[in-house]
Amino acid sequence: MSYEDAQRRLARGWNTWDTHSLLTQVLLPDGLAVALGLKEYYRGNTLHRVHIGRRDAEAEEVTLGPHAIDGSYTAVTVRWRGVEVLVETAHADADLVVLATPLANQAQPATLTVSVGLLWNRPGSVRHDGDAIAADLPRRDPIAVHGTAPRYHDPYVDLAGPYLAMRLSQPVGVSTGRPRDLAQIQALVAAARIAPPESVEGRHRELVRDAIAWNTVYEPAGERVVTTVSRLWNVGKRGGYALFCWDNYFNALLAGVFSADLAYANAVEMTRELTPDGFVPNVAQGTGRRTYDGSQPPVGAMAAWQLFRRFGDRWFLAEVFDGLLRWNRWWWRVRRHGDLLCLGSTAFTPEWPSPQDIPRIDQHFGATCESGCDDHPVFAGIPYDPSVGLLLAHDVGLNSEYVMDCQALAEIAGVLERDAERDELRERGAAVAEAVERRLWSEQTASYRSRRLDTDEFTSDISPMSFYPLLAGLGADGRARLMVDRYLRDETSFGGRWAIPSTPRTDVESASRSYYWRGRVWPPMNFLVYLGLRRLGLADERRWLAERSGELAMKEWDEARHVHENYSANTGEGCDKANSEPFHSWGALLSLIPLIENGLEPYFTEEGTR
Repeated sequence: MSYEDAQRRLARGWNTWDTHSLLTQVLLPDGLAVALGLKEYYRGNTLHRVHIGRRDAEAEEVTLGPHAIDGSYTAVTVRWRGVEVLVETAHADADLVVLATPLANQAQPATLTVSVGLLWNRPGSVRHDGDAIAADLPRRDPIAVHGTAPRYHDPYVDLAGPYLAMRLSQPVGVSTGRPRDLAQIQALVAAARIAPPESVEGRHRELVRDAIAWNTVYEPAGERVVTTVSRLWNVGKRGGYALFCWDNYFNALLAGVFSADLAYANAVEMTRELTPDGFVPNVAQGTGRRTYDGSQPPVGAMAAWQLFRRFGDRWFLAEVFDGLLRWNRWWWRVRRHGDLLCLGSTAFTPEWPSPQDIPRIDQHFGATCESGCDDHPVFAGIPYDPSVGLLLAHDVGLNSEYVMDCQALAEIAGVLERDAERDELRERGAAVAEAVERRLWSEQTASYRSRRLDTDEFTSDISPMSFYPLLAGLGADGRARLMVDRYLRDETSFGGRWAIPSTPRTDVESASRSYYWRGRVWPPMNFLVYLGLRRLGLADERRWLAERSGELAMKEWDEARHVHENYSANTGEGCDKANSEPFHSWGALLSLIPLIENGLEPYFTEEGTR
């Protein structure tokens, strides 16, 4: 068994592999694409690429339905210029069947376009063959694509290459392989259709599944299947894909609810993005850009350890361990100041300068991005020192996550019989843990806080990151209980129905300025705080947070089938902000919390929360 075997199992069959459109089905490993589009006749425009979350006035509206991890069933509803169509897909053995059902139309019915081609310069050819389109492929017999409706001749359809055009005056079916009539396709789709879940737990599992499945794509440059944070984020300035560091390790945990192979793919591919200097970059993207100035929170070893506990594959630990160890050592070598770590941004000269790098390389913003929380106001008053490339504070969040990383890596080293590395990690983790307890606990405020290096004072602001020491098992002497009792459920701090906000509800000063990370509920913060409460055995508090997180996840899911990047801490809405991505994979962490709380084992069981 190897990682290459896992990728081979993933990269096969029909699925929504193409990042450029939700209405494109691709056959792997061949790269044969069946792409659906719409043409309307009020303005004569054609919609070829469909995404959720576009913000321009003429954009399509998309509701994503159920999506099986293996693509055996998908459903998506598209509304555009008076046209509304439900598109469902299913598998019939090795064949693909598609059912397009019009729900609303213009006076002159829209046309469904079905273009067939080969993506990514894969070998083969496509041609018309009577009323069908035939694809000649080097590794299999020719594949024909058939439609159930009469072909409509419109030479002004904006497509290059062979296509079928069929009026959407009634349901239209498409099938590969042998021709099938509409009734046969409807029966196949009905048999594959995923029934709505009846229980709350089932709805949370559905949310996690669909958040992962709709954002999983084939990345052809690396010849890999991987889950991205958002399909819309992959296109445009990011050049085809974007792998964000802690996001993809969270995606590994989320995918692990359903698929070991996909979970491994997310963890392995993110770890393989390791830079020559030895750290996992904040982002790696299709333009070739890497954030060679900085990383993101070290949650990879925690994710890898939990996946091993769930699936038990030692080869997976061997695959990621050396990269994760190099990353752990890099933090200590490059971001250490005294006995603790600081956030930073290392100066470098990009080979191809990107506008995305201008505000961050060797600057305050670049250093705060290393926290994963970008412009969070807790960092606003802390000076950045370019002479050392550090934000001048011992950061409570980073140091806590680092202790957790050392502990999880030590567990992995023990399984792999890497005794010297296990001892190294235990020693370093214990030293940082001791320093956090000694340096970052404020008796005056009864909380863990970052401590500035220029003044030796604690930061004036508190945030959910103050609870992160619990991730590392710190505060067991009573400090954790004291802090949690004072702040967590207090409705002037982090309590309330829609919890937990990224800044206290009384945070008036930063409310007067524009911060992307101010005040809203961010799923990774809820998730890490929950894991800390779980590790310290604070049962009532963790149940409270699981209930709040689950209710928040279900609000937008029930209303619009959205899973957001962040949510309002006042109303629970995600759509109230245009820059809150409506189908963002890490939003599913809000549903993973109640799944774990209600017995999703062996993830984060009492004896193994690291």
